[in-house]
Amino acid sequence: MMYIFQFVIGSCLGSFAYCFAFDWVHQQICLTRRSTCDHCSTTLKAFDLIPIVSQVLSRFRCRYCQKPTSSFYIIVEVMSGLLFVWTSFVFKEYHFYFILVFTLVSLLMIYCDIHAMMVPDLLQFILLCLVLYIVYVSDLEFDMQLLLSSVTFVSFLIFNTLRPASIGGADIKVFTILSLCIPVSLFPMYLFITSATALFYFLFGYLFRFKSTGALPFFPFIFFGLYCILSI
Repeated sequence: MMYIFQFVIGSCLGSFAYCFAFDWVHQQICLTRRSTCDHCSTTLKAFDLIPIVSQVLSRFRCRYCQKPTSSFYIIVEVMSGLLFVWTSFVFKEYHFYFILVFTLVSLLMIYCDIHAMMVPDLLQFILLCLVLYIVYVSDLEFDMQLLLSSVTFVSFLIFNTLRPASIGGADIKVFTILSLCIPVSLFPMYLFITSATALFYFLFGYLFRFKSTGALPFFPFIFFGLYCILSI
């Protein structure tokens, strides 16, 4: 029952984060704006906004114009629900509100990257505060983590200088931030998981032609690798 409750919360967070991230990166934030149909622009009612359930009951079509809704919405809601369950497992010793905020920040960063290939500095600052709290309450040696973080930043900076535009500035900063809470011995594995899953997705998309071979949003893989390492 607890997992179901966590999944529902995560689905709601994901639905909100996906729409809010779109408005944020396009500078269209309006807290009073109502959700509308992508096709007919009809304002959606509360029943239409229940994560997963409303789409299944309406057979993945708008109740007003009967045009099909994007399958990406339900993918977002399912994946966000699973992420919140995963976060609750990784940070099971932490307060519920920390888990809630960490999940929301992760989702916002991922969806901002997907929407516009950029992540606001404010989210990066909040992530830094959350990571510093993790270091504070954990058994990690801050001196070693700070050294790892410095080496990570310099290494990526040199790499980006040698191969311009090979990695985004936000990617470098978030890698540097997250290296503060990843044990030094596990950091190479973290980089491997992150890079390998991104490469697999890139090749899979190329073979089946569902993803262009252009720039790839990297944040989903950055956080996937993080959760894998913190689950060990």
